[in-house]
Amino acid sequence: MDIILPKQVWTEEGKLLLQKSEKVTDFNQGRKIVDSLKKTLKRYGGVGLAAPQIGISQRVFAVNIAPNNNYHLGLPKIGFRVYLNPEILAVSSETNYDTEGCLSIFYGTLYGQVKRGNYVKLKYLDVNGEEKIEEISHPFYARVVLHENDHLDGKIFLQQMKPEDFSELFWDENLDIRKKI
Repeated sequence: MDIILPKQVWTEEGKLLLQKSEKVTDFNQGRKIVDSLKKTLKRYGGVGLAAPQIGISQRVFAVNIAPNNNYHLGLPKIGFRVYLNPEILAVSSETNYDTEGCLSIFYGTLYGQVKRGNYVKLKYLDVNGEEKIEEISHPFYARVVLHENDHLDGKIFLQQMKPEDFSELFWDENLDIRKKI
């Protein structure tokens, strides 16, 4: 698979973003999806990407948290990780508000405040079909995992926002991922 410009919500090609994805059963196909997610994240940036964002209705998402000295000080260096058929087992009641955006909403230019749990425990399969359980206690990493998992359930970050926070949405046209083509 190749690099794919992330599909956009509210377009015909982005309709998968509002539908629940199917479980991965073919792990050869799963590895191809992972390869495309990795290439797409490398091209367009971002810290996570889900298969529906590249037009594939499969329960796969990738995280790429790789801060350097000039970017996101204090974040864990997670690197590139993939999650196939993830299941959220627990989310902490301790939460935080932080800014989220999405490569599939106006090409990564719209941002808003979203409340997310500081901790998440999930079960998933790796690219070989081996079951894993991971506990994530860093609030930013947990946020990314919850955001990407939402895509697999047909949800976007705007649906997680409180109505009163919509007046605080902000737009940064300079971040338009199409400028990276």
